[in-house]
Amino acid sequence: MTMKTTFDLPEALVSDVKRIAKARGTTARDLVQQALTRVVAEDATATPFTLRDMSVSGAGMTPEFANAKWSDILDESYSYRGLE
Repeated sequence: MTMKTTFDLPEALVSDVKRIAKARGTTARDLVQQALTRVVAEDATATPFTLRDMSVSGAGMTPEFANAKWSDILDESYSYRGLE
């Protein structure tokens, strides 16, 4: 079963697809179908990104920041750079 659909593509890309299809002796439609099939297959086998755990051990905030607002903590963390 096929489904007709429409995509808006840049003219330069369409021209390149037609040129490549002609050189390969196939149609632009078949070339686009092959490309989309490849992308779907790659996505199905892709390993999802997992952020490494970069936690550090400790007992939380130092006493002077235990009840501080985030803006105060941020200001203090950049104060050594003279960005106040």
